[in-house]
Amino acid sequence: MNLKKAIKIMCAVMGSLFFIHFFDSLIVNVSGMEFIINLKLSWKGYTSIVLPPLGVLKATTHKAPVQINIVLQNINLDFIKSILDVAPNKRELILMFKNQINHTLYILAAKTVLLGLLGAAFGGIVLRLKNKEVVLCSVIGLLITILLLTSVFATYNMDAFNTPEYSGTLKAAPWIINLLNKGISQINELGQQLKNMSDNISTVFSKMDGIGPIDGNDEVIRVLHVSDIHNNPAAYDFMEQVVKNFKVDFIIDTGDITDYGTPLENMIIKNLAKLSVKYIYVSGNHDSQSVINMLKKAKNVAVLDGKMINIDGINVLGFSDPASKTGDIEPPDEMKIMEQNLKIHEWLDISHSEPDILAVHNPKITENLIGRVPVILNGHTHKLNLFQRDGSIVINAGTTGAAGIRGFQTNSDIPYSAVLLYFKKPGNNQKTGLMAADVIKISNLKTGFQVERVFFNRGGRTP
Repeated sequence: MNLKKAIKIMCAVMGSLFFIHFFDSLIVNVSGMEFIINLKLSWKGYTSIVLPPLGVLKATTHKAPVQINIVLQNINLDFIKSILDVAPNKRELILMFKNQINHTLYILAAKTVLLGLLGAAFGGIVLRLKNKEVVLCSVIGLLITILLLTSVFATYNMDAFNTPEYSGTLKAAPWIINLLNKGISQINELGQQLKNMSDNISTVFSKMDGIGPIDGNDEVIRVLHVSDIHNNPAAYDFMEQVVKNFKVDFIIDTGDITDYGTPLENMIIKNLAKLSVKYIYVSGNHDSQSVINMLKKAKNVAVLDGKMINIDGINVLGFSDPASKTGDIEPPDEMKIMEQNLKIHEWLDISHSEPDILAVHNPKITENLIGRVPVILNGHTHKLNLFQRDGSIVINAGTTGAAGIRGFQTNSDIPYSAVLLYFKKPGNNQKTGLMAADVIKISNLKTGFQVERVFFNRGGRTP
């Protein structure tokens, strides 16, 4: 083989690989999930699944020097629900998903072959080869591409995903793979539990009509404290019922509205829009910056981070969780907790206005602030708690989303919980004050519920 022929073949190969590496990308919709799939040249053959902002799951799946990237772009929850409604059977769902995947692979393969052919032809044109030589380059590019794809499909090993590599926050969530391995049948169980929850909510509030009103009912501001929703759609039904039945004036959410920082925008915004009152939010360690930015765009949401807002005469001060600014779902370390605590102390020292409520996700951050603020609201622990000390009332709403998907995985009963606060309406030079609270728990696995009304006075609390 002379030098000229070698250059022509090399040009065809390089042009083909160049086009595949830089232009082989495809946007597809699979069962309500939008993905970008692309092929890149790589020294090692692996498949990476990118779930922003969670991180990347990577497995060595084939021997060909090609990297397959699958990036989740969007989730259409309404479309997924419609699919589950018409195909509730596990086998039907798997078959439907498999057919869509196969169709996508055929399109991707066809596009890759076309790009390989065009890339080789482009290389020949750049070298100003004759028409016959350009055609020859195209054939070489076509053969190279087919050989590459054949190598990928022939050596592809799905079992490699049993031992994947994790990066980003996915390192803290290998249970996701275990959840997927349990199969689509879990969806039916989840749906039934959500239906039972809806029935329980209706039962609770129909029976709570008999609870007596707070004295001076017209002079009361009702504030609903929620926390740790963790992407559980049943939590929004819970809140909607409380807002409707108790004429809530506004809601305070002390963080972890999502689970792993995924901005499921359609679900969250749609559900928050159902709530007819102002929604005050401070971030938790599970909430990413993309989630926070999304909530800032919602009409009825006020995101607090080092600032105070006045609603109905009540001053609410809120600070974000330090972890929400790092992209890591792990709770902040002791140093970050001390820094945030110091920041709150400094704010209180220099401020000309005093907050009536301080909202912070992690209770460790506010431990030594007891006595400085009348009411402190927390979350994070998933344990509902309420106590009064040194002039402060400290309330932890537990988990309004029953710990999210993890709550459905456990055999222990994690209740849906929230606290309804009754504040005295300020006026006539009198400041507001917390008079009473309704502690609400609805069972997740059982059919029971618990409601406790707590009254507050100078001597402590009176149940």
